[in-house]
Amino acid sequence: MFLVSSALYPSKDDVDSTPRTHYTLLPKQNKFTILYCQLICGIIKPKSTKSSRKGQIPTMKLNIDNMTNIPAASYLTAPEAKLYRSIMRILYYEKESYHAQMSTNDILTALQQYKSFATLSMEKLKAAMQQLTNWGCVSPLQDPRSVRTIEEYLNKVYRYSLTEDAVMIERMTLTLEHMFSEGTTLSSSLLVRINHDLRNISSVVNEKSNKDLNEWWRNLQEDFKRLSKNYNDYIHSFCSTNGEKWLNSVAFLEHKDRFIEYLRDFITQLQRYSIQIENNLKKLSPATKETLFRRLIESEAEIPRTTTERASMESIENNIINDWNALYTWFVSANGKEAVCSYAMEYTNQIISKMVNNAILLMQLQNTGISKKHEYRHYMEMFAQCETIEDAHCLSAHAFGVMNIRHYQYHTDLETDSIFENAADLAPQQFIIKPITRSYQPRIKTAGVSMKTWEKSISKRQKLAQLSQERDLITSYIKENRLSLADLAECAIPSTMRTHLLKWITIACQNPSRTGLTDFGKRFRLLSSAEKVTLHFEDGDLVMPAYTFEFEGEQNE
Repeated sequence: MFLVSSALYPSKDDVDSTPRTHYTLLPKQNKFTILYCQLICGIIKPKSTKSSRKGQIPTMKLNIDNMTNIPAASYLTAPEAKLYRSIMRILYYEKESYHAQMSTNDILTALQQYKSFATLSMEKLKAAMQQLTNWGCVSPLQDPRSVRTIEEYLNKVYRYSLTEDAVMIERMTLTLEHMFSEGTTLSSSLLVRINHDLRNISSVVNEKSNKDLNEWWRNLQEDFKRLSKNYNDYIHSFCSTNGEKWLNSVAFLEHKDRFIEYLRDFITQLQRYSIQIENNLKKLSPATKETLFRRLIESEAEIPRTTTERASMESIENNIINDWNALYTWFVSANGKEAVCSYAMEYTNQIISKMVNNAILLMQLQNTGISKKHEYRHYMEMFAQCETIEDAHCLSAHAFGVMNIRHYQYHTDLETDSIFENAADLAPQQFIIKPITRSYQPRIKTAGVSMKTWEKSISKRQKLAQLSQERDLITSYIKENRLSLADLAECAIPSTMRTHLLKWITIACQNPSRTGLTDFGKRFRLLSSAEKVTLHFEDGDLVMPAYTFEFEGEQNE
């Protein structure tokens, strides 16, 4: 069973003057889950380095020196993770409320509002804050306002705030906690904005300032990342274990049409705008691309940062080029790899096909529970109308099939491969059926031993005559006990002579003295030559060195 998904390509106002229709055949059985996992795991995700400016998309190399543990994330798996995470979450909420710092008393008061920390002591809280400080999660700052005596100054009352690494980790934990509560959508408006931004890229690069160009670049990357993330998350919901169970449930039938229509609409828009975006990316000149990268690097470097460690120009350039290559390979095929959007359309079409197939199977399972009482009653009436038992047997064979069936499997060549030939018109084939028993042994036909002395003598005389002819032929080529292959270049040589020549050469080359013995008992020496000669045999030409054979003894021996 196949499902055909069609969508119109861009109109003549967008790309060309000939609207075309794109059809995709979707097989009944597919492995879209494995392909999608490759997309999610990054197997087909584009990577790049600086050399991509020349049109290549190389793979990004890992910085092994940075692949170490992250101390700021240690509080997530520590034995007291519940206390540490609660402290970090309170500080994070305060930071989001623009209250950058909190004292230990404020933190203790906030924690004691919960039953789990109602009995929490100040000493335990200070130990936890010291551990978080050692991990680099919080930054302590002495509070001078609460110091009234020398003893209070020596004890040092601190106010704490989250570090930048800790803020990013807390945002990650919040994202993980709300991953399944926040739904994702497939919006075509992102494609429209990306297409609009790339269509005017030349004017943006040449006319806008560095600040406006940086803002345009950030909006473009934000739209692209949202498009990729939303699509991956939405499709992942179908590939997960819960999604598979839901697709195989009866409740899926109520929403089948809505899902299929929703996915088809997105695929239609993706097919339409992906071609326009691809054309906009391809027609971008290398000079414009070089100017874009240079100005983006300058704009990023001009932004004032509060951190002490500023990013190097090389890292900024790599990040910008990587983001560009990710956008480029999502819509454009490069280096023999198809664009990611083509994979996305294929996966979505396969999901639609699976939805249709699952719906058909579920409907068939529901129909199997329908009572066949009326069908059985009709069969009973037909059997009651049979006058003889033979008629009943015929009706039974027609309604229920043959009762006793023997199946034979064989492999043989057919007379014809034509599908229009009727089996009744072909000649019948006969097969010997052997019993499947251990005691069975086929009969062996006995026959006498025939004498073949006459045939052997005839074959012997023929072989001797052939050897005599070959010897006479070889002798005719020997002149003054020498056989030079250069003298045979103008002759038509029988093919049997080639066998002897090559055999002699092989025997001489295996001997250090370069000598050998022919089949006719003549000893010879092989002389090499740097020249080449072409020998014309009956069945073809042979190019080989112009060897010379020197035979010992008389010529007529």
